[in-house]
Amino acid sequence: MSPQPVSLSPDDWQRIRAALRYLGRDLHHRSFAVSAERRELLWQEMDRCLELADRLAQLEHYPDDPAGLANSAFVD
Repeated sequence: MSPQPVSLSPDDWQRIRAALRYLGRDLHHRSFAVSAERRELLWQEMDRCLELADRLAQLEHYPDDPAGLANSAFVD
C-alpha cells in the first residue's frame, strides 16, 4: 500500500509540529518522576517526537510535491 499525499494547510502542519514538540517537552518533564529505566524510555520517545517534528518542518519546503515526500526520511 503506497502512502497517499496528505492535503493539509500550512497552519495544520504547524499545529502538528507544535503538538509533537509539546508532547516531547511533556515527556521530558514527566521523566524526572520515574525510575531510571522508565526515564530512558521516555527520553527515547521524546527524541522520536522531536525528530518527527523536524522532519515535518523539512517537508514544508515542498508540501505539494509528492516526490519530495517520497524521497524524504518521513516515509519509513
